[in-house]
Amino acid sequence: MSKMPKYPLRNSLMIAWKSECFRSTSTAMLFGAKLFLIGSNKRRGKVALGLYYLSRMIETLRILMRERPSSVVCLNQPPMLPMMCWLYGCFTGAVVIMDFHSGAISKSQWKIFLPLIRQIARRSPFTICHNRIDGKVVASWDARVVHILSIPRDGLDSVSYKLRDGRPLFLFSCSFAEDEPVEVALEAMKACPEFDFVISGNYRKRQLDPASQPAHIKLAGFMDFSDYLATMAQSIAVISLSTRPHIMQMAVEEALSAGIPVVTNISPTLSEVLGEGGVFSELNAPSLAVAFRDVARQYDRHIKGILEAKEAVYGKIAKEIQHARQIQPAIFE
Repeated sequence: MSKMPKYPLRNSLMIAWKSECFRSTSTAMLFGAKLFLIGSNKRRGKVALGLYYLSRMIETLRILMRERPSSVVCLNQPPMLPMMCWLYGCFTGAVVIMDFHSGAISKSQWKIFLPLIRQIARRSPFTICHNRIDGKVVASWDARVVHILSIPRDGLDSVSYKLRDGRPLFLFSCSFAEDEPVEVALEAMKACPEFDFVISGNYRKRQLDPASQPAHIKLAGFMDFSDYLATMAQSIAVISLSTRPHIMQMAVEEALSAGIPVVTNISPTLSEVLGEGGVFSELNAPSLAVAFRDVARQYDRHIKGILEAKEAVYGKIAKEIQHARQIQPAIFE
């Protein structure tokens, strides 16, 4: 098994306005960038949110002026973050590379910033896109695109990955966001009493009651990452579902890193990444129940597939970075 590749950028740092972010951490590792995670993901009122953004903007500029990077990799949302990085680049000559998330073009509150995002993308050596649909949009701006759909790591901490004895266990990694079909997933789980299911995340968002669930379904609430990994390590598969078929899902990247098969929605992005390591389902309860049973029945095939998928992703990253290096060799070490 090959190791996670590294393609260091010269004197680089990565900034995300998040208290934690699996993808940003992996991106920083990939490019050898010093990582700065700033702020909290908690929602605020309008006034408090405005003050929060202002404080993050000031903190971002403070970090940039102290560290003096030649290359800055940053999330593209909220758009005030790349705006601050672009401002720093205007005065110092540093290059700004956006890690492009779909919300910049899909969320109405950010559309007013699109002219700025386009301008930053055009001036950047390249923009990192997580799926080919976003990639087409960014390329239409006359900007260079590097498609890095997933960045799996060598492993996650020092967890020992071994299926638990007895009944197969599934981990449903869920944030209870609007695009996650939780009720459909629960219906499918109830139709599969031969399996155990652990559901992570704040179930109160959907007014769910743990006591009302069958014994084989556990609403775990927010889990410490160590507990989350320990549960994943014993699972036959990770479940990750979205009604947005083109997006890359964080739980998929985590499962790919850990070498755990995935049950997910039908998606051109996810099928390109997961291959035989994924079981793809229509978003209805009968189809999901079939997918759960498929993993259990063909586990050896899917565990082999997820390991092969990880190798294939590393190969695709190498090709994308090689192309970027040919265009802008000076920014790489």
